Amino acid sequence: MFVQRHKKLVLGLLALLMLVSLFSLKFIKYNNNIEAMLPADSQVQQAMRFLRESNFSDKLVISLKLNEPDRTTEELISATDQLANAIAGSALVNQVIGSISSADFIQEMIFFLQYSPQLTSPESLAKLDSQLTAAGIKERLSFIYRQSLSLGSAFSVPFLQADPLNLSSSILTNIQKLSQASGYNVTLNRGHFISPDGRSAMIIVKTSVLLTEGFGSRKIVNYLQEKLKTLPNYINADIIAGHMHTVKNEDLIKSDIRLTSIIAALGFILLFLFIFRDWRAMIIFLMPLGAVLITTGVTFLVFKSLSYFVIGLSTVIAGITIDYGIYVYLAVRKAGNHPQTIRNIRPPMICGALTTISVFVVFFFSSVKGYHQLAFFSNFTILLCLGFVLFILPHFIYQETKPPKVKLAVKYNFKLPDGLNLILWLSLIIFMLSTTAHLKFNNDITQFDAAGPQVAKSEEEFQHTWGNQELPAIFVVTAPTLEQAYEINAQVYADALLAVGPENFRSFAQIWPGRKQRQANLDAWIKFWTPEKKRKFRDLLAQQGKQFDFSQSAFSPFDRQLDRPLSLDQDPQNLAFFKQLKDQFVLEKKEECQILSFFPDQEKLITQFSKIQLNYPGSFLVSRKNFSRQISEALSGEFFYLVILALLATLGLMAILLKNFRLTVLAVIPVVTSLAFIGGITGLTGLSLNIPSVIAAMVIIGIVSDYGIFMVYYCKYKYQTGTITAVTLAAVTTLIGAGVLLFAQHPVLFSIGLTLVSGVLSGYLSSLLVIPAAYRLWKVKEDVQD
Repeated sequence: MFVQRHKKLVLGLLALLMLVSLFSLKFIKYNNNIEAMLPADSQVQQAMRFLRESNFSDKLVISLKLNEPDRTTEELISATDQLANAIAGSALVNQVIGSISSADFIQEMIFFLQYSPQLTSPESLAKLDSQLTAAGIKERLSFIYRQSLSLGSAFSVPFLQADPLNLSSSILTNIQKLSQASGYNVTLNRGHFISPDGRSAMIIVKTSVLLTEGFGSRKIVNYLQEKLKTLPNYINADIIAGHMHTVKNEDLIKSDIRLTSIIAALGFILLFLFIFRDWRAMIIFLMPLGAVLITTGVTFLVFKSLSYFVIGLSTVIAGITIDYGIYVYLAVRKAGNHPQTIRNIRPPMICGALTTISVFVVFFFSSVKGYHQLAFFSNFTILLCLGFVLFILPHFIYQETKPPKVKLAVKYNFKLPDGLNLILWLSLIIFMLSTTAHLKFNNDITQFDAAGPQVAKSEEEFQHTWGNQELPAIFVVTAPTLEQAYEINAQVYADALLAVGPENFRSFAQIWPGRKQRQANLDAWIKFWTPEKKRKFRDLLAQQGKQFDFSQSAFSPFDRQLDRPLSLDQDPQNLAFFKQLKDQFVLEKKEECQILSFFPDQEKLITQFSKIQLNYPGSFLVSRKNFSRQISEALSGEFFYLVILALLATLGLMAILLKNFRLTVLAVIPVVTSLAFIGGITGLTGLSLNIPSVIAAMVIIGIVSDYGIFMVYYCKYKYQTGTITAVTLAAVTTLIGAGVLLFAQHPVLFSIGLTLVSGVLSGYLSSLLVIPAAYRLWKVKEDVQD
């Protein structure tokens, strides 16, 4: 045989291939984008696409706070300006908003009031008749006069001159409400965003980096953190953004991968030193490592990037593939490396590998792209390692006159009667199943956020400072053009007022409704202000104004609106405040326009707006609670389908490969036991099932089915190839690979580890204790003859 004749060449080629694979790791791009782990459900992808393309995903907030009581707001504002100027000098930053000009803001608001004829409702005009009397005008002018003598007159008087009848009060109120739609309680001090207590300031940073981009998030966060170091000692600053969660989660996963890899390596080394004590056994551990290294490079070439989720499971995959090397090693050491030995162990090995592969193949039927990568990575590693151990490993292990003994010798003389053994097993299964009665399935994606206490503390302080108790939910309307979007948005706003009231909904329609409504308002305005009414109003204003020494031109801005209202043709131009509000509420794209409205993220309101959504095709809701529910609905049905498919694939392959109904039933015992114990232990520990634990359970189906297949082959054929010891060591190595995940701090990896350990351990014990007892009790004619 080629391998036998050219051992050194084969070893050299394998070593070279592993070195190349190891060297290529530095060029591989890794990806922690959450979108790769989400289903292709239309609603979920729609919400993710919105978050990616909206102005939420490219925005960071810096909150600065005075930490010394004797420091003043003036010093805070000065430091805020310096930081804003320093941040602006980077290609990562599109815009820094640290302040707005108060003078410009007043002038803009006065100019915007010229749109009052389009924005004043007919109902408001109907109430105006009672004011157009001598007493009504006098009372109003008296109020304006008193205001002009107050300390804040420089701000209020220009508004009063532009609107002496107070028609625009609702417009100004709505602008203020919209500016706080995100829930933040902000005051303006010299144009800066200052907290009500005057001790904190806010800077908004717009970036081209989306929060779902792991490497970009790290760059912008690192850049901002470097700039924060230049702040004076009396100021603390925190970055509040989804980018922080992306970076911290990535850091934790990397740390967990390093830790678990080291622990797994130490576990395998100790296993080698104290159990095998044969240098050739190192090949068993090197082959899975080499297979994982080679597969990593191949997977990157196929998918163009590697998911941290898949890499995090690499120790588990290594633990699975080590099993095959253990089976071959012990068989050769016990029965020799002649062809018959390999022929004896080949059927159960191939059968076990195929059942494991079939489980991972099922992931290709998932709509989650990240699971396709997991399926490819796992199956390629298994096939590669299987080829190594069947065609290469036997030629490097031979039987000596006095071979070193494997210390782990499992004696198979159990004292319990077979019947009692089965009764105890069935009792445990029933008990475990009973504990699953109240088992919950938790699909809230926030449970997998491990950003850490520092980020949580910063966000808690930010909410306390700026008054945002809960992120709002969003109602999104979609239309081909902006004008159409305005019209739909106005209709949605009208429906929302009836359903939940004005206090529970913030819509751009409050200050800028659709053209039809603005035209109707303008028509009502023109109809109301007849020439006679204009003349009467001007005469009353001139007569009553003399008492307060108002000039004839004092209210000329409002007077001009009576004769020359502004055009309906376009949105207000060159108004910074309007542009900022529009940027917050309107998302214009090439193919469509979206307008956002905000409401409290509460279940009862989500239910109400879900009903409204049905009346407007293309509209959708975005909220943390609703998003979790959408993912849960999409994944629950899909994973039920995948689990059933994995079970059917495993059972079908077992029946085909074992060609015996009884052996197939017995080989399924570890699978049944593992699933029962996973549910039972999860319930007993007070935890909930989640998507990672379901994925791990599917992997376990493939792993423990191997144990069942090897044990039924052992029971039937009695091959002296060290099967019991091999199964035991295989379980130990898998438990090492899975058990290290219990040391992980990230909840996703920990959840996988807990599921794998409980499933593998229970599956192994049932294969070792239950299968032989059931085999002996379930006698058939051919066994009696044997």
